[in-house]
Amino acid sequence: MHNEEPRSSRIEKQRGNLVQYNSGEWKSIFIRIGSNRRELERFPCHLSVFESNDLIQANLTYKQSGKIARSAFRDIPESMQIEPGGHWSLGPQYLTQEFWTTEFCLCRPQERRRAVIRQSRSWLESIVVIIEWREGSTEPPITLASPHPLGLQESSQSHDPKLEVLSNGAPLGLSVAISNTPEQQATTWSWGPQSITRRYDAANQLVRSHPED
Repeated sequence: MHNEEPRSSRIEKQRGNLVQYNSGEWKSIFIRIGSNRRELERFPCHLSVFESNDLIQANLTYKQSGKIARSAFRDIPESMQIEPGGHWSLGPQYLTQEFWTTEFCLCRPQERRRAVIRQSRSWLESIVVIIEWREGSTEPPITLASPHPLGLQESSQSHDPKLEVLSNGAPLGLSVAISNTPEQQATTWSWGPQSITRRYDAANQLVRSHPED
């Protein structure tokens, strides 16, 4: 007889994945793209993520102003999804407003690609693309000094149309797909072969990959 893993063990494993793949010192470029699908601004940041006394902490420094935004939590937030490999999404537990905001993160050993997406059920209002790399590692192709602004272009090469992130007309391997049916609404953030999807059912409730998560 198959015994399901206790919920407490799954949560502890998720927490371990989150810390293992996301902690450390990160250089960041934040790039804001508006509803016209064109870049509006970009700015550099430094992010420090660490665990201390069972508290997961993140300090984001805006390098141009020196302002620091701090956040911390001991328990995994109710609205957070964490996947193997440390990928995660965070947003409203359920949808009640015309627009809502969700954050996605895809991890690789030395880099991350995050997105803060403001959307409705069928429309992307704005997106902040966040390019991150670990201190001491090779800089990615998109930096503060990159001369070409980013933009979004709709692609119908896949079954579900998606918006690809482009630089000077060339794709960066980043895309957003929004799927809306009577049964569910789903938003997917992709980076090359990696992707993470956040789903809501017809009652606007968050649908998790595991019902007990």
